[in-house]
Amino acid sequence: MEQAKHILQELPCGCAVLDISGSLAYTNPTLCQLLGSSEDAVRGTSIESILTVASRIFYQTHFFPLLNLKGEVSEIFMTLKTANGTHVPVMVNAKVSTENGETVYICVFAPVWERQKYEEQLLSAKKAQQKAIEENTILNGLKAQLEMNQYQLDRKISILRERNNAYLQMSKVFMHDMQEPLRKISLFLDALFGKDRGEVAYDDQRKISIIRKSILRLRHMTRSLLDFVQISAPEESVTFLDPKRLIIEAKEELEKEASASNFSIDIGDLPHFEGRESQIKRVFIELIKNALQNTLADRPLNIQVTAVMVQENVYQHQTDKYRYTDHIQMEIKDNGSGFEGQYDSYVFGLFNKIDARSGGAGLGLALCKQVISNHYGTIKAQAEPGKGACITIVLPIRQSAG
Repeated sequence: MEQAKHILQELPCGCAVLDISGSLAYTNPTLCQLLGSSEDAVRGTSIESILTVASRIFYQTHFFPLLNLKGEVSEIFMTLKTANGTHVPVMVNAKVSTENGETVYICVFAPVWERQKYEEQLLSAKKAQQKAIEENTILNGLKAQLEMNQYQLDRKISILRERNNAYLQMSKVFMHDMQEPLRKISLFLDALFGKDRGEVAYDDQRKISIIRKSILRLRHMTRSLLDFVQISAPEESVTFLDPKRLIIEAKEELEKEASASNFSIDIGDLPHFEGRESQIKRVFIELIKNALQNTLADRPLNIQVTAVMVQENVYQHQTDKYRYTDHIQMEIKDNGSGFEGQYDSYVFGLFNKIDARSGGAGLGLALCKQVISNHYGTIKAQAEPGKGACITIVLPIRQSAG
């Protein structure tokens, strides 16, 4: 026993000698250092006092019975409990020794900090691998579903494009062919009554005048509808636009008309943005024309155009999705006649006119809304009778953000 103690004293790993009852008869300095206790403090105590609960159960059910049965055990993983309650993972080798009729158990405790870390990493990697396999299975299923959805979407887009092209062509033909009957009616009216106007009764002349006005109105409506249909198909390429220049050009075009000469436009600093030039310019033309049609007699028309940069969500119809990008928010205010608030949305409908006696076909603001929608934007109106109207347009700076 004394010889064994001398050998164990010098070993760099923890060593202990147990008597047949499992009490600690000897602990070497290395083991005492691992436990954070002195040899006197642990001598005579049961080995179970330095084991964690799980290791204590394993010691009782496996370690000690197996040691008595085979005379030795090796590479048994257990966990020691130190004086301050921390845990020390160890690999235990033990052997039964008999000297001078005395049976003892010699145990060697080798700390396995790195092994435990390795096993934890291995277990973590295995769990991550299993999770990745499960996620990969899910992703493969989602990928297959996405490919099917894309295939179905592509088919629907192709069908819609074909139908849209057919409707567009049909609309163009229909509205072009509408002009011919109107032209013939006007021609025959001139042939029948143009030369002998003095012989036509006054009441008949009034009726003929109504017919002529109706013909002109129908011609104007068909031309406006054709413009609306054509502008609904955004074939023009997108470029960076200077809205101030487009407003000035729109004003100059309208000033050539005799009825649109007495008005002014004040334009603030307007950020540039991407868009289809002819369509955006058409919006400004229609908005100015709309303001001109609602000019008050007691004051010249003045239009003020201002803009600010704002952050807007590019998802307009999906309430659970968010992605904010730079937008331009323009306000076009006039000092015209205005209208009641109940018509704020109504004015953007096809053929919607607040005053049926006013000029135009009721398509100008509808066309504006169509163009702005084609540019992933929004357009709204607010007005007050006698104080004018304010049109607010919000457009993304870059069309790719839409």
